[in-house]
Amino acid sequence: MRQLSKNLRLLVFGTPWIDRLLRSIARKSAVRSTKNDVYDLVFVTPPSQAEGWILDAICKEMGERLSSHKIAYCRSGETIPLSHRYFFSHYMFYLRAVSAGSAIFAGRSFVYATHLEPLKHAVSTRALARLLGCVDGVICMNSGLREELAHNGVPFEKMKVVVGAANSDIYRPHIRQEDGIVGFCSAYYERKSPDLVFDIVRRLPHRRFVLLGKGWHAYTRFKELVSQSNFEYVETAYTNYANFYAQMSVFVSVSQLEGGPIPLVEAMMSNVVPVASRTGFAPDIIKSGENGFLFDVGAPASLICEMIEQAFGLSAPVSESVRHCNWDTFTETISREIGLSHNS
Repeated sequence: MRQLSKNLRLLVFGTPWIDRLLRSIARKSAVRSTKNDVYDLVFVTPPSQAEGWILDAICKEMGERLSSHKIAYCRSGETIPLSHRYFFSHYMFYLRAVSAGSAIFAGRSFVYATHLEPLKHAVSTRALARLLGCVDGVICMNSGLREELAHNGVPFEKMKVVVGAANSDIYRPHIRQEDGIVGFCSAYYERKSPDLVFDIVRRLPHRRFVLLGKGWHAYTRFKELVSQSNFEYVETAYTNYANFYAQMSVFVSVSQLEGGPIPLVEAMMSNVVPVASRTGFAPDIIKSGENGFLFDVGAPASLICEMIEQAFGLSAPVSESVRHCNWDTFTETISREIGLSHNS
């Protein structure tokens, strides 16, 4: 019965004319509230058990640059305060708020979307697209996602592509070395292609590899991987990552599905040559053969290894190509999209 009630709420609130009516009523009610009761912007962030997730960091980076505005952070599942605007850092947080009957309709709602895993959340892509079609705007982390959502029915004009960012004060360009490190950076998930990582390391015994990450002990072949003489696994605080990027000449991302990944921007900002799978925003910021190399998801390790060797011979100033991928520009672009002035 409880699940049926949630599904009915999703169906009703995902119907455009009903959604517009509810918003109109809520906004009229909000006008009667005092200004002190209403925030300029509320970030709806991951639940407390997921604190520290990249979506948390994105909201905090934006919040620091919007300090002149009245802002609140609300964990997904908590009561959402009254606001003129809501920024849901994941589409599931919006769906949960709607299914719970939260009063989110007073302000304009914007959803940040990285990549789609609807089946993981027991909702079809079509149903998700229908619900996203009712929000005021969808901020897509990459162009491929916008195309996918548009194909499934989200109005194209409601979507804006804003690729991820990094801190240009922390990730500084350095001179690449011919014997520099080949780096990976990711937490452990099957979609990160762990077997492919292992295969690449074994095929290039003359190269030094470092994997920055967490959770890789769960990989069934972890002991085999760390026993490779040319490989090092590092679990360290995020604040230390820049020191490792400064030792890299090539950065490799072999993920099967991504929204970013953010480490790709961090590496490129550090002037590291990327060799990445054609997913997430990699095709948005890499021009293959010019400032890095792209390969199709499912490409064999042999091809990726060839690209790694080519990457060592690339002389391009990689960091110059991602100068725009900083948090100031990121925040300014999204602020403009949601109708909130950005701090100068």
